[in-house]
Amino acid sequence: MELEAATRRFHLWFRGLRSLRRDLSSARWSDDPAQLEALVGRFVAHLESYCAARAELDPVWTLSAPWASPAERGAAYWLAGWRPTTLVHLLYTESGRRLEAQLPDLLLGVRSGNLGDLSPAQLAQVDELQRRTVAEEDALSREMAEVQEGHGVVVAPGGGELDVRGLVRRVRAVLDRADALRLRTMKRAVEILQPAQAAELLVAAADMEIGFREFGLKYGSGRDQ
Repeated sequence: MELEAATRRFHLWFRGLRSLRRDLSSARWSDDPAQLEALVGRFVAHLESYCAARAELDPVWTLSAPWASPAERGAAYWLAGWRPTTLVHLLYTESGRRLEAQLPDLLLGVRSGNLGDLSPAQLAQVDELQRRTVAEEDALSREMAEVQEGHGVVVAPGGGELDVRGLVRRVRAVLDRADALRLRTMKRAVEILQPAQAAELLVAAADMEIGFREFGLKYGSGRDQ
């Protein structure tokens, strides 16, 4: 029952992601910053609510992600989800692509306000976000490796058996911190960017997630949506 409920929750979250992606894509060139800010806030809140729901799951299900395709689990997942630094790399990629396309206009002093028009102050903040996120990712990877290798495993009282519950609690703690890092990275990226820039980044992030999902369902043995 728990697995069925978790799978339904994932599908609901994914449908919500598609809907938010459409809304953001339609509104990202809007002249109403308040509308964009509201949509960006809804996107972040959507991820936050899903992370909160995942925290209630058995961490074994969260880590194994049976609702995902093999392609998603093998190529895109780190500690049951995308790497937080992936969002920063995506930001740099989208920024560079747009900068190259509009360089002649920028040299003439024409500003676009999109991701190709990041200020030096914004770039410095993104660089700091990347360095801090890489360090936190590395620490979590090391901690999960220690759990998987059996370091610090607690033996159940009164015997030499493995304390399975203690091990599961450690896995849950790592996965919760990984989700927290994913959410924190997204929130900080959105804070750094202007509303239109944040909308572009989140659309690109949704496209990446949706693209991996569709690829996995088409070419792998993943479950239907």
